[in-house]
Amino acid sequence: MRLFTAIEFPEHVRAHLARVADALRPIPALRENVSWTKPDTYHVTLKFLGDVDDARVPLLVASLRTLPIPMMTFTVDRFLVLPGQGPARVLAANVTRDLKPIVSLFHQIESACQPLGVAREGRDFKPHVTLGRFRRPSNRMTAATLIRIVNPALLPSPTFTATAYTLFQSTLTPTGPIYTFLVTISVRDPLATGN
Repeated sequence: MRLFTAIEFPEHVRAHLARVADALRPIPALRENVSWTKPDTYHVTLKFLGDVDDARVPLLVASLRTLPIPMMTFTVDRFLVLPGQGPARVLAANVTRDLKPIVSLFHQIESACQPLGVAREGRDFKPHVTLGRFRRPSNRMTAATLIRIVNPALLPSPTFTATAYTLFQSTLTPTGPIYTFLVTISVRDPLATGN
């Protein structure tokens, strides 16, 4: 099963980001070149776990439930083009505010998953929300280019506090990924269960 952990946005922030994406769609440099993320799937990936054997999922969930979950306050403040070097592949927005708790949670998840055979990330953790993916990597689209063609007043988003994160299954399809909820683990209820 292909899995990842993520923080979901509250509805008012998701709606704000959907309005941002609607404002970006007509821009000529983006209109034909970006496959847009469905607003109901906006999230901040904590860790992509990759393929995990079904039999190991209960062990993974048990391990994740042991982690202390801090309250985390965020805002989405500016546009990004990822990766930072080379052709643009992802149109994203930066998640910021007090990042210490989310970075700490990321490292805890990495440590909890490693004994189960999940490799550590080979790059720094950069919290963001993916607004869309370039259909073909673009050497012409950089963060500097994006700043010139996008109205920066579209961001920041409203500030929000996350009190939980979710383990999702991701199924790839020709029309985009389908995310299936497995379990949510929250600050208030560390033994939360899913379906």
